[in-house]
Amino acid sequence: MTTQLDSDRALENETKDKFGFAGMAERLAPSLVEASKGDGIVIGLEGKWGSGKTSLLNFLRHELVAAQDEEIYTITIAPWLNGDTSSLVASLLEPMSGILNKKEYEIAQAHSGQARETRERMAEVSQLLRNYGPKTARRAASIANVVGYLVPGAQLVGGALEAGANAAEQVLPTEKTPSELKQEIGQKIRDLDIGFVVILDDLDRLEPAQAVEVVRLVRSVADFPRVAYLMCYDREVLAQALKTGLKIDDGDLFLQKIVQLTFSIPLPEPFDLRTQFLEEAQLIYEEVMGNKIAGELLVDLKTAVDRQGSKLSTPREVKLALNGIRFVFPQIKDDVYFPDFCRLHLIKTTHYKLYQWLESYLSVRSVLVTGDATVASDERAEMGKVLKKLLPSEGVGSAQSIWSLQRFVPGVSNQKKPEESVFNRAGTMSVSKTISLKRLGSPLHYRFYFALTGPKTVMSDNDFNSLLELARSDVEKLVSRLSEEVEKRRGSGKTWFEHVLDRLDDGCISNLDEKQLEGFLLAFADMMDTAISVGNNQDFFFVTVDQAADSAAQCCLSRLQVLNPDKQAETVRKIASDGKAINWLVGYFFRNQLFRHGKVGDKAEHPDQWEISEKVLDQAIEILRERVRQPDIKEIIPSLPDVSAYLYGWINISENDDAVAWVQKYCESDEGFLKILDHLRGWAMSDRVYYPLSAESVSRFLDWNETTMRLKQLKDGEFSEKVAELEMAIKQSRH
Repeated sequence: MTTQLDSDRALENETKDKFGFAGMAERLAPSLVEASKGDGIVIGLEGKWGSGKTSLLNFLRHELVAAQDEEIYTITIAPWLNGDTSSLVASLLEPMSGILNKKEYEIAQAHSGQARETRERMAEVSQLLRNYGPKTARRAASIANVVGYLVPGAQLVGGALEAGANAAEQVLPTEKTPSELKQEIGQKIRDLDIGFVVILDDLDRLEPAQAVEVVRLVRSVADFPRVAYLMCYDREVLAQALKTGLKIDDGDLFLQKIVQLTFSIPLPEPFDLRTQFLEEAQLIYEEVMGNKIAGELLVDLKTAVDRQGSKLSTPREVKLALNGIRFVFPQIKDDVYFPDFCRLHLIKTTHYKLYQWLESYLSVRSVLVTGDATVASDERAEMGKVLKKLLPSEGVGSAQSIWSLQRFVPGVSNQKKPEESVFNRAGTMSVSKTISLKRLGSPLHYRFYFALTGPKTVMSDNDFNSLLELARSDVEKLVSRLSEEVEKRRGSGKTWFEHVLDRLDDGCISNLDEKQLEGFLLAFADMMDTAISVGNNQDFFFVTVDQAADSAAQCCLSRLQVLNPDKQAETVRKIASDGKAINWLVGYFFRNQLFRHGKVGDKAEHPDQWEISEKVLDQAIEILRERVRQPDIKEIIPSLPDVSAYLYGWINISENDDAVAWVQKYCESDEGFLKILDHLRGWAMSDRVYYPLSAESVSRFLDWNETTMRLKQLKDGEFSEKVAELEMAIKQSRH
């Protein structure tokens, strides 16, 4: 299965080799065999971590098997697994001794005098190697103790090695010095015409002190003739380890004294890594989604791999990025846009600091788009500065430029001023498309890319889609659901209903059918008074709930006009006649339409901007004129959430003084009088929010002088606190 994680094990099967390692091994093996026939050499196989060194070694070992016919044997040692130098010496000498013993046994099967002579030589060499081990360990211990004065803690290692050497020497005593044994072994190996290829893998995983010991061992202790050492390492990493362990200025220069020949893992051919990533990404998509990726999605995936995959440098990076996709994508396949998901994992693998910046930026941007917060100018400038450092290139086609992000990260721009490089405004349609495709830049979906779950401040797609379905099938339930969302507040303080209105933007509404458009219009007409009562506090920075609902309703009407003009006219008349949210219908929605058509005020919009024709609007207003005259409507006015808005709307719709007459009658009682004045207070903000009471707002309904005199008369009565509050509101209006 393509969604099974890649364990990143080195390759052994040639059929899985996608970078030509098997071919390299086939050509390198003969050279290694020839090198092992000389006086001894140390060859360095160099490559970055993850470049495929171990895979190449596996193929090399396979090729070197055939060299046994030429009496050349391969020994593999992993110093970082062997531990101390004593076991390292044993891991080298014991296999050599074992090979000689095996040859000794094979020759023993022959009965000629020459065979017996050769067998005796091999037995002698085998015994020499067994004797050489403890001596070498003691010598290594001495080296470790010397280095201990430079590398803290190495004395303990040296002491342990020496103790081990003493124990071994008691079992295999010998009076010869290590140099004498080494010289004798070298001569015997030449005489027997046997060679060895010794592979030391992963030297770049060693601690500095260990790296020093292994390199010294190879060069000074075990450099026998007819032995070719193949040391595998990341040159930069090993050189740094030697620099630290030896406390020298140039570890690379020291390494040159040890290694006589180097072969570097070649860079993959152009686009090889990207091609592998693209092929496997397509297979993952097909397995998870059940169909092949195609069309615009495939085109964008190729663009993503071409741009964000350009920094891939090793096969391991390809595996890391693909494993991230394999591990997560099946769980969030319905909540992300696959090309962007691949983009993000490529960035995470090749440019982790940019990945971290994107997570921070998108989290801040999401609350800006949803209207839950603002971003300070200094924070904006700082994020812009960091982005410019992370992507310093000015080239439009460079993956290291801000331009490369603009395709999938909204609001970024390559501007000279850092604060102008981030959080730039995006068009409504652009935001809507980002949300509908569930792209990385979507404020509703970005968090799925990083945390496998959506932001807590937004409604899930499933919940929102259920509202869209109710608009088509059950308006009564939709009204109930929207009213419930009005009562719930998000962490930002705004209601979930306001979030629903935010999502009902031009892009979303343009995809609704006739039934859904009609359903939302009828629902607003029934429940908006509830929304106003809960969530219509004035806010200097954000759109109020009535404004947001009016905008959504206008968009629904415009779309319905395109789809079915007759249905639109019918719906407008229906909400005017049956809508339960009379406060919103009279004081907000239809009053706003009167202003836009120029029937009230002097700022009429061009007819091309009207959602409702003049004929349909006149029909709706006539219906409302009749409704506002009804006693049952007049009776509920004091309990409306925004009495002031209703009264002004009543005046504009009726074109008479019925509203004024109602106010004056209601004000006959002192309690009614004070309530009306409280409703007529305005809203202002400077150092804080104020609710002033101006002469202009009151004079439309009551005589101003009579009003102020009546307040004075009530000052010392049972309503003294309310009167004092209103008098302060009058003073505030003058400033």
